[in-house]
Amino acid sequence: MKDSRMRTRLRFGVVLVWGFSLTFCVQGQITKLPHADTTSGNYFGTAVALDGKRAIVGASGEKSCGDGGGAAYVFELTDSTGYWEKTARLLPKDCEAGLTFGRKVAINGRVALVAASQEYFATERSNAVYVYEENDAGEWNQTARLTGEGSRGVVGAAVAIHNNRALLTTAGDPTPGSQKDGAAYIYEKENDRWRLEHQLIGSGNIRRGVFGGNAALHDNILAVASSAYFSRRAGSVYIFELDQNGSWSESARLEEIEDFYISLDLYGNELLVGQARAGSRESGQATLFTRDSTGTWLKTATLEPPTPYRKGAFGTEVALYKDRALVVGYDEQLRLNFNVDRVVYIYARQDGQWSYQGIIDIGEAAFGNSIDLYENTALVGAAGSSGAGRAYVIRIP
Repeated sequence: MKDSRMRTRLRFGVVLVWGFSLTFCVQGQITKLPHADTTSGNYFGTAVALDGKRAIVGASGEKSCGDGGGAAYVFELTDSTGYWEKTARLLPKDCEAGLTFGRKVAINGRVALVAASQEYFATERSNAVYVYEENDAGEWNQTARLTGEGSRGVVGAAVAIHNNRALLTTAGDPTPGSQKDGAAYIYEKENDRWRLEHQLIGSGNIRRGVFGGNAALHDNILAVASSAYFSRRAGSVYIFELDQNGSWSESARLEEIEDFYISLDLYGNELLVGQARAGSRESGQATLFTRDSTGTWLKTATLEPPTPYRKGAFGTEVALYKDRALVVGYDEQLRLNFNVDRVVYIYARQDGQWSYQGIIDIGEAAFGNSIDLYENTALVGAAGSSGAGRAYVIRIP
């Protein structure tokens, strides 16, 4: 049964979340982002990204220019009351049915990335990552279509943007017997044009993970997951750094990452990696790696659920911002072969020590399929095939 100390209350359209242990209590407020499309399977919330008072949400199943054409929405925090207003609906110039536009999103300042990418294991098609930029009139316009020239695998497995530098990855092919790595592509904006500057691949054997899954970018550091997918072997995470000569080089390979599909987030010199198959009875955990003064990446913390449920999927998604971290997992075990009711666990660091603060729980199985974190604000998607998707902004302590 669900832990009776963890409760969620919905009243007057506001969700108040309490999560407390023997010694402390946390409280937060959840705001549901407005979205007029209530069509089942629109997958609104399948991907989310947050940057200050601006958010972007993907809706890859929306019937925009045909079934499954997809869309993405930009929201802005307009006043001190916590109201988020929809300010733009993004569509690609070549929008068509089945494009699944909005599967991955990223935003930084006045630049947004939106990926149109089929399922990674499906037949490859002409996928792409679209760049949108806001002009002085507040209008968002498509300014580029990135395809990873000479791409290895399906484009748009992950996207990231930071300071006019864009990162996209290709997923590679994890199918046994025909495995091949993907790649990471770095674009820089020069003279109002986005140019492909670098193509990166990992140094390791593909049997230890297929390079090109999830990815993160912050300043002059980027991380790319190398998931083992179907095999029971552990995967890896590659870290690349930009040197003074403008070249990217592999600086570390973090091994023995236990997950089918590795989640990760990067902030400064710290990397949080989800390992949903790690821990006691594969309950899951999230591992923090920190770059020291010599450039070495060290394991500095391990976040675990307060109650480790068997195959609890803790670490399915992670988010990191300074001294706060979010980790998605399940908070119940029904003595069956599957779990229900996904939640977001909150962690905070004080005096160098990380501690569990509570959970965000709205009672939905799809909740937490995508997350992002900025200061004390979280953005959480809840996109599933059984109903209309949703996205929530959560203020946490």
